[in-house]
Amino acid sequence: MSTAFDEVVLALGDPDTAESGGAHNQKGIEFQKNWAIVKMFSLKEKATIDFLFLFEAVQDVAILNSSTAPTSIEVFQVKKKDRMEWTWASLTNLHAPDDPSKKAKSKAKKTKPLDGVAESPLGKLFASLASFKTLESSGRFISNAGCNLVLASGGNVATSLPVALSELPSHFTDLLQAALDSVHKPGSAKPDLSKIVLEKVDVPVDDAQTYTIGIVHKYLDKVSPLHAGQARSFVESLLAKLGPLGAKTAKATTIDEMRSRHGYSLGQLNAALGDLQQTPDIEFHLKQWLDQLAKEGLVFWEVSQIRAAASAILSRKLFGTPLPADVEISACCDAWLGINKIGTNLMPVFESGTNHLLAEFSWAKKAELQAHFLLKAIEQCVDPS
Repeated sequence: MSTAFDEVVLALGDPDTAESGGAHNQKGIEFQKNWAIVKMFSLKEKATIDFLFLFEAVQDVAILNSSTAPTSIEVFQVKKKDRMEWTWASLTNLHAPDDPSKKAKSKAKKTKPLDGVAESPLGKLFASLASFKTLESSGRFISNAGCNLVLASGGNVATSLPVALSELPSHFTDLLQAALDSVHKPGSAKPDLSKIVLEKVDVPVDDAQTYTIGIVHKYLDKVSPLHAGQARSFVESLLAKLGPLGAKTAKATTIDEMRSRHGYSLGQLNAALGDLQQTPDIEFHLKQWLDQLAKEGLVFWEVSQIRAAASAILSRKLFGTPLPADVEISACCDAWLGINKIGTNLMPVFESGTNHLLAEFSWAKKAELQAHFLLKAIEQCVDPS
């Protein structure tokens, strides 16, 4: 085991630095996973050589710069907020210090214990960074909401680009440094405020998946336009893959366990994109075929019913949960299409094939059978192998 991975596995088992899962509500989990996918594609567009994302292992998310021989780790607290901005107190569990350049108020301000920082979002990030000696480490506090903190140079963190904590006024940094030093473990790396960055991201809490689909669609449209229409199904599949990562309560004690239970690598993302390249964009072709059938006389409400039925069939196929009837009807379609040719006009073969299915599966809805027939016909025409 490499020394670098040793550090990560040890951090994963340390209750002061590890995440146990279940700390987020469902909306928070969706925000976290969608942000991670957006981050993956951002790194990929920058031609990042490698990465390994760890979920609910070391804090909410941690990114190693290699899945085999890492030299650096970036640790993230990824928190959604429904109302208001983050305050100094909510980030640090500390009181807001008086500005020494301004006249102090007559009433003394009530202070908070310095050791309260240990249970704060920023305190947890610093505790994680202190675990690493071999790996170069840094951290980020990510949220959809800004952080209402003034900057030493003027302005406010909430309206700025990502900024390091070291850029706050000295009366804030001095208090935070003193608090972190008070909970600092002997022998661990001394807290460095320049290593933690506050960042507001554009991923919306209420519809994170739609935003992510847009990012992936833009990427696919650039690198593989014929598959851009599959952005939604690709994101749904990726979210399903990321969902269980970190959900298991048993702590990993080896590198392989850590990768399996918590990790998703650039290699896995590339493999998924490679599979996508080999998959015909059925939805794109379905639209073309339905447009042609509409020109040949298929009424608009039948088009809508078929499209809805096809979407449900493709969704079940995507998540590996086909109904027994799906398998039987698809097999019947294959058999019929094996001995019947599709001509220049679609309507004759479409009606004939649908009538055959209605005779075999009289209990099924017509739109379902029409959708099955079209999907199988497209599949055979686009990918005859």
